Amino acid sequence: MHYKIKGHNIKSHNAAKPHTQSSRQVIEELEEIVMTGKILDLGCGKLRYSDYLCEISQNICFADSRIQLERMQVIKGVRCSVQEYVTKKYPLSRCVAIEDIQDIDDQFDFIFCSNVLSAIPCEKALHTTMSIIYSLLSDSGKALIVNQHRSSYFKKFEMGRPHLYGYLYKGNRGSSYYGIIDKSTIENLSREHGFSTEAFVRGDLTFAYLTKNANKARQNDAA
Repeated sequence: MHYKIKGHNIKSHNAAKPHTQSSRQVIEELEEIVMTGKILDLGCGKLRYSDYLCEISQNICFADSRIQLERMQVIKGVRCSVQEYVTKKYPLSRCVAIEDIQDIDDQFDFIFCSNVLSAIPCEKALHTTMSIIYSLLSDSGKALIVNQHRSSYFKKFEMGRPHLYGYLYKGNRGSSYYGIIDKSTIENLSREHGFSTEAFVRGDLTFAYLTKNANKARQNDAA
C-alpha cells in the first residue's frame, strides 16, 4: 500500500519479510493451533508463514494490497507473483486484494495478522483493518495478531519524526514507518473494536488472541 503522510511517501508493501526471516516463536504458536475451517492471512506479504498455515487448514484466503499480490518478486526462491505462487502451491486456497476485501462473503474461523498493524502509518487505515478483522471473523473464531514491540534496530528509527505509534523515518531507500504496537496498545485497539483479548509477551513479540465480544455481538443483532 502507498501512504502519503506528512510529506513522506511510504510504500508499506516493501516492509514484507521473506520466509527466511520467519520467527521461531510465531511458528511455535502456529504449531499449537488445532482447528478446522477457513483461514484468512491478512497482510500475507511474501507468504512468510503460509506453509505453517497450510498445516492447520488448506482453505486459506491470502489477502494483501493488489501491488503486493501481483508484482513480480522472489517468493521462497521462485521469481513470480504471490498470486502465481498461491495458485501453483496451494490450489485449495486463493488470493484477495485488500482493495476488494468488501467482496468477501465468507467468515473465517482463524485470522492471522503478523507484523501488519505496526506497518500502517495512517490511523484511519489502522482502524479500518481492525474493523475488517471483526467483520470477517466468525462468531466462534479467533484472530491472532502478532507485533514486534521491541528491537535493537528501533533505536535507529527513533531519530525520525514521532508519528502515531512509532516513527516516520527517511533513509537512503526512501521513507518508512515503524510502529511499536505493544501489549497495552493492542488491548486498547481491540477493546475499542468490540473484541475480547488475551494478550501476552514472548521475547520481542506481543501475541494477542481476539474473539468477538459477546455483548457487542448481541447489541449488533438487536440493532
